[in-house]
Amino acid sequence: MPAGTDGAYANQSKVRVSLFIPTSTLGSASSFSRSFSALLPGHGEPTGPAVHQQAGPTPETMGVPLGEGDAVHDILRDAKLSPVAKAKRLAQAGGYDDIVLEMTNARWRGRWERLCLRSVASDPDASNTIIRSTSRAALPEPAEVHDLRTRVEAEEWRAQPHFHRAELNVTSSNDVKDATLVLSQWLELDSVDEGIRFDSEIALRQEMEYAAYLGATLLILPSPSSDPERRPYLADYARALRSCLQFAGPLMKVAVRLPVSSPHILGTMLQRQNTLTSNGMVAMPAAAYLRTNDNWAWETWEALQSLCDYHSKLCIALDMSMPLPPSSSMMRWVSEPVSLLWLPSSSFLANAKGYPVLSKSAQSLVQQLIPHMPRIIMSDITTPPPQHTRGGPSAYLQYVRYLTKPKAPTTKLDAMVQNYHDWLQAPLQPMSQNLEADVYSMFESDPVKYNLYEEAMHQALSQHGTPGVAMNVWIVGAGHGALVDRCLAAAERASRLVHITALEKNPGACVKLQSRQVTEWGSERVHILQGDMRTLPVPETMNDRADLVVSELLGSFGDNELAPECLDGAMRFLKPTGVSIPSSYIPYIAPITTPKLHASIKAQNVHPHAKGIGMGMPATSANFDEPFVVMFKNMDFLSDLDDACKWPRVQPCWRFEHTPMENSGLICDKNGLPLTNNHNVRSSMNTFYIPHAGVCHGLAGYFEAHLFGNVVLSIFPDKTRASPNMVSWFPMFFPFREPLYLPGNAEMDVHIWRLSDKNRVWYEWSAEAFLKLDPYKPATPKSTGWTPRATEDSRNLSASDMLPPFINAQHTPMMPSASLPGAAAQPPAAGLGAASPAVGTPETAALGLGLGMPTTVPGADMTGASMPQTFHRIKTGQTELMNAGARGSWLAIST
Repeated sequence: MPAGTDGAYANQSKVRVSLFIPTSTLGSASSFSRSFSALLPGHGEPTGPAVHQQAGPTPETMGVPLGEGDAVHDILRDAKLSPVAKAKRLAQAGGYDDIVLEMTNARWRGRWERLCLRSVASDPDASNTIIRSTSRAALPEPAEVHDLRTRVEAEEWRAQPHFHRAELNVTSSNDVKDATLVLSQWLELDSVDEGIRFDSEIALRQEMEYAAYLGATLLILPSPSSDPERRPYLADYARALRSCLQFAGPLMKVAVRLPVSSPHILGTMLQRQNTLTSNGMVAMPAAAYLRTNDNWAWETWEALQSLCDYHSKLCIALDMSMPLPPSSSMMRWVSEPVSLLWLPSSSFLANAKGYPVLSKSAQSLVQQLIPHMPRIIMSDITTPPPQHTRGGPSAYLQYVRYLTKPKAPTTKLDAMVQNYHDWLQAPLQPMSQNLEADVYSMFESDPVKYNLYEEAMHQALSQHGTPGVAMNVWIVGAGHGALVDRCLAAAERASRLVHITALEKNPGACVKLQSRQVTEWGSERVHILQGDMRTLPVPETMNDRADLVVSELLGSFGDNELAPECLDGAMRFLKPTGVSIPSSYIPYIAPITTPKLHASIKAQNVHPHAKGIGMGMPATSANFDEPFVVMFKNMDFLSDLDDACKWPRVQPCWRFEHTPMENSGLICDKNGLPLTNNHNVRSSMNTFYIPHAGVCHGLAGYFEAHLFGNVVLSIFPDKTRASPNMVSWFPMFFPFREPLYLPGNAEMDVHIWRLSDKNRVWYEWSAEAFLKLDPYKPATPKSTGWTPRATEDSRNLSASDMLPPFINAQHTPMMPSASLPGAAAQPPAAGLGAASPAVGTPETAALGLGLGMPTTVPGADMTGASMPQTFHRIKTGQTELMNAGARGSWLAIST
């Protein structure tokens, strides 16, 4: 047990820890003699109405320490307190935040079974083909046939479902404060029996309506069965659940209790544990099998939330009582709406001293989920496993408090970022909107960004300047002058003289610049100029033009705030030998799963948050056709590095580079501006490898900018590559209207376009999913057709087998528009609107920019018997074309 783990952790931890109180401990009504938490969905529930009476809750029966003083004794002696209120007070006195309890008791189950279940033999209406309202196999034969009175009572209940007072553990709205209610876990919404399914749905609706009446805010529903026999009825469970969600209260969340792995598989494997395989070997241990082969829980949840249309009230109570599945399956839960973690005492191991601890894999999952603030539920702590020899019931709480205690104190910037987690924000419209003062204040509060800009300016001034000769520096989009400050500092470091022109379109921001010019900078060093960089006349003489143009117009996707269009105008101010900071930038994309954000958009729950991060609320009718700025929290990447084709997890799309306009080769008008915006149009096709099954809700977007020299500014999703501690840009999110299911060992082709007309710039995006099959080799290099192999029987071939194998489309993120698939990449002719090729820098060479990815395994001989392996692909799905024709979002460029 870690030293010092005591009740003090209750005050340090932000994670709420609840204690499950079984009905037998409450003693307020009759209950089953065995603990609720010992029940596993679909396994041997008690079927008879046998009950026993218990006294009210006590510290001993609840497993909480008595503590010091008379507080606990006062609680026990207070006759005015209900059993639920006593349990709540005792749990809080023992260091818990609140309690979890069953809303109903054994009397309710007994009445429901009496009204709704009967054996086939006693049912005169039973059909041999359509089973309805029959009993489960575990239900004993009734002593007598249901009479007419029972049938009438059952129909009256179905017409008007209701409780009797004695069937409830909770009867007051005060009882549900600081309490989570567990609904009847014996309901079978996915029963093989049609009648049981419908009657379970009626009962669930009855329970949810009553919980809403009491004002409950969190309910726990029974788990779907893991028995394959009942898998065909999972859709029935989901339909019933979706129907009942309409009865949830306005502040209510509904959690489906899901064992982390399949109870059915575990039970089956345990039965085979001592048997021998055909070769005489002992069968694989059950827990080991689950760790390598079980995806039941996630696949079940994915089906539920999809059929429930990502309902905003639906979440997960993840039950850790089962052996943990493989780590790839465990990490999926980080992006799912896990609101509760159920930790029975049996989920703990014993350390060397006999204290309860979680396994390392369980610790990892808990710590990964902690930032998402789930509630932890402790159960069965009064009946621990025999190996937990020390610590007693309180040891579980102490360990959980230790495991979830806050880490090092967060900085002010960290705290600010936490406020924006998973908030969908509309991107800025820099050309059509003038920002407000607090927007500039937020943008200019990030020291990391400006440190990088200062270093880039220092290197540029050092390399291009001459001591004693003033250099002209134009800062375009000067805002409140943060870059002016850093330029003056860089000039001092480089021992260079500078004359700064601070150009700003916003009249309000110009007033701020003028004030700082008078009080801080002086007019001899800094000149303030108001105007639009796209329309401002070029200086008449070459000496008045800029040696250095500096801007911070980059967006979360690099070019999504019109940096290319704005800087086209600014490049006119540069001397032919001048330099732009940034000199180039590259956007990146990756497929992600993020059910929470998908549900938020679907519910039109788009928030206009603090100004400077996002501006305004997009039209709700086209939410999915707009990319958003968002600080991801409930998100996970679906892609990974492909060993065969070397496709990266996160891939580049295209590149923008800025040089003096005279050197661009573009056709310009009389004002020196490009005649059209066609040169800023881009397209990209990227193929991603998907190792594990998942659901793609959209694309995450990032960027890297080369400022100057060796200075790179990056929000790339890799801590070893991103600019540390920089918070000026959150990632982009390109959502899909309909989630795209991706099987394991799949490939995902992503298409994304940056398009433009004379008034607007917009993005369009789509994706296709393919199942990658085993590789094959053509018989000869000259073979153009395909014939079945000798071992194949044509009677067993599918339609897809009769076609030539689908060959991977080329991965050409920067292929010029004029290039054809399969043709050798050619440098585009300057000024013809083709995407700019990657320049010969080590960074871009390492990224593979401008190079078509092979459709075969790299390194293979291209002749004779050594023909490279290619892959069959079967298409499994695709998305629609998002934001087609700018129907939902665009950036205005007209003045």
